[in-house]
Amino acid sequence: MTLESLRIAFYTLGCKLNQAESAALRNAALEHGYIPVDFNESADVIVVNSCTLTNRADRKTRQALYQAKRHSPHSILVLAGCYPQVQGTASADIPGVDIVLGTRDKFALFEALDGFREKGEKNIQISSVNNRERWESTFVAGTERSRAFLKIQEGCSNFCTYCIVPYARGNPVSRDFDNTIREAKRLSEGGCREIVLTGIDIGAYRDRDKTLTEVVKGLEALPELRRIRISSIEMNTLSDELIRYMAGSEKCMPHFHLSLQSGSDTILKAMNRKYLCADFAKKVETIRKYIPNASIGTDVIVGFPGESDALFVESMNFIQAIAFSYLHIFRFSPRRGTPAAGMADPVSDTRKKERAALLQDSDKRLRERYAAIFIGTSQSVLWEQCQEGFCKGLTPHYIPVSAPGNAGMINTISDLILSAEHFSGKNGVAETDHLFIE
Repeated sequence: MTLESLRIAFYTLGCKLNQAESAALRNAALEHGYIPVDFNESADVIVVNSCTLTNRADRKTRQALYQAKRHSPHSILVLAGCYPQVQGTASADIPGVDIVLGTRDKFALFEALDGFREKGEKNIQISSVNNRERWESTFVAGTERSRAFLKIQEGCSNFCTYCIVPYARGNPVSRDFDNTIREAKRLSEGGCREIVLTGIDIGAYRDRDKTLTEVVKGLEALPELRRIRISSIEMNTLSDELIRYMAGSEKCMPHFHLSLQSGSDTILKAMNRKYLCADFAKKVETIRKYIPNASIGTDVIVGFPGESDALFVESMNFIQAIAFSYLHIFRFSPRRGTPAAGMADPVSDTRKKERAALLQDSDKRLRERYAAIFIGTSQSVLWEQCQEGFCKGLTPHYIPVSAPGNAGMINTISDLILSAEHFSGKNGVAETDHLFIE
């Protein structure tokens, strides 16, 4: 069988960054002569790009590996990403796994495949992430026809007590500034209309004297690029300078995803979140001062150890006071290897479900209220897909809309006067491009 006829499938778990990295590897597979196929199809190579954020994610990773080997028993099975980075060489003991690649090693996938075919021996590559060495190969772009997710940063040193990411992704490193702008130029000249800047902690971007603001300015200067969007960012790394620049920009989308996690100072301290509710509220006030009606979404964890009924009500009240555009709600799941896993005063699963349900009701109202603001206004829409005579796209505020159209509209931007009938997705606001706690 020639290389050109080898079929490769990817299965991706976890965050949007993982999704973007898998998309980039899929594109690279085409360049290396592979034929990408769906995970459920028979394949010669299967890559499981793993997540280890929760114990449940670990189980889902192992299940994906077993499933892959069942439907393609003779395939080369690759386990890549955060699971082996945290679990170490023990990952190689999982039955059927042929190649193990750590978080930064996954981008040497095709060299590893060549080596395995040549020697036929199990290949394990798990490099240390506990340094600030920059591997340019880890900075990739996952592309769709209309939008691209441009990874500019890797790693995190915040060490929130519930989070395994610093152990899986390592110390913060940033993509070379000039390389970033060149890649964005290539993407925009190739027809990409919107670039989403992404990373684990993108507000921590630093390359020499360049910050995230300089990256945004560099992208703004690209004539072919129409839109710039920032993925999830920590409120204490979102600078006022960047907010002011975005307010005056013609290309920056008025959309922020600021991860709150809790509206209780007591719980924020237990989480080691490095800010208090008053700090968060001040940042939101600054955004709305310069960018009225900006879309501001957030993540909330319910049932963190020590979250009493009173503290949950405190969190709910803060969330209502901020009036977010949408919420992403997650029930706390203790992760082995993190400080929170051993904390006292756990919250029962029943109580977690009750609290999540209350926040989901609040989320529905918030989304509807925010989308209603734009009824009767003219909004530019980037059309991304068309089916059965209707096209779907995104407004600058990341509200998904649909309208009658045809395939010729895909990857174009046009104005639309919004009505309630145009809203699609989850009550009028799309899922955002950010990291998920699953």
